[in-house]
Amino acid sequence: MKTIDKHFLKKTEKVSFIQLRKGTKIDVGDYTIDDDIPLPIITDTLIKEIKEGKLQEELQISHLVDGIIYILGVDKEFKYKEEYKKILYNYNPNIEDYILYKGFNYVEKNSLEDASILFRALVNLNPHNVEGLFNYALSLENISKELIDRDKKDEGEAFLLEATNLMESILDIEENFSLAYYKLGYYYRYFQQFQKAKLIWEKYLKLDEDAERLNEIREQLELIEDDATFEEGVNYLTMAQYDKALDKLLPLTHKYEEWWNIFYLVGLAYKGLGEYEEAIEFLYSALDLGGLDVNVYNELGICLYLVGDIKEAIDIFNKGIEGNDRDYCIIFNRGLAYLKLGLMDKARKDIEKAYKLNPDNEVIKEHYLTIKNNL
Repeated sequence: MKTIDKHFLKKTEKVSFIQLRKGTKIDVGDYTIDDDIPLPIITDTLIKEIKEGKLQEELQISHLVDGIIYILGVDKEFKYKEEYKKILYNYNPNIEDYILYKGFNYVEKNSLEDASILFRALVNLNPHNVEGLFNYALSLENISKELIDRDKKDEGEAFLLEATNLMESILDIEENFSLAYYKLGYYYRYFQQFQKAKLIWEKYLKLDEDAERLNEIREQLELIEDDATFEEGVNYLTMAQYDKALDKLLPLTHKYEEWWNIFYLVGLAYKGLGEYEEAIEFLYSALDLGGLDVNVYNELGICLYLVGDIKEAIDIFNKGIEGNDRDYCIIFNRGLAYLKLGLMDKARKDIEKAYKLNPDNEVIKEHYLTIKNNL
């Protein structure tokens, strides 16, 4: 939110404030504006009115209303926010519709920055206005695209994440707002949350009646099907539900025969089930496909160790350490393999190095103290 607030706060420079003369009051409907409340007016409007000599009271109030709307759009926590809200609703009980209408006018003129300020003001005025939330989210999406196109990815993604939050809040208010589902699917897909994209789009298909959009989303669902399956398999793996992980991931190895990461994850699932021979086969395949990651070497070495092939395990650990000699896990595991073979000096060096790299690991610490005391 800080990134977004900073973006809009820069625009406060376009607003000037006027102060009523002491003892002067202005009635707006049933609300009285006291002389101690500074009143915003868009600077260009103020200059124009002064030059043309048109600053009459009724005109002034309408300009002040526009200034208030603007300041609520650029500064959500403005000091006089609550007083300004009262002024707006007393000026026009249908002020929310007026702001929405003005925002749409800016969109039609392709003045998307001005539209975003109007929609943001509407959300600030009423956080439960669904149309305001939706159009403000679309405005943030547009800003996000522009920033990403200008190689400001982190900043752009901050806007897109807030757009996502806004769309989600819409569904808390109005659960059948179909266009929120439509947009959320794309946002989730961008952030590689494929399962969420799949679920949200499947709900969307039951709500909308627009044939063109429905066909579009059916095509998108086909495109992300394997990604969603992969993500689901990874989630099962994380939760140690290895059988379910295999059900999702194993079929993908036949479709993506060159993607080493899938073979690595299938190897992990077999390892979790204690089926080490199968795990070894898939982990070797991951290496052959170019998965020269230290974690692949480490997991393969562990499986070889567990089936009793200690020398081969050490060879694999050595290759992994050649690529990354700062990974304490693989260094420690090689130390255990040396220990198994009775190569105490090599075991001690590895375990001591692993301990220095991560002295907070209790397992490594225990082995370090044991080997240190025994030697």
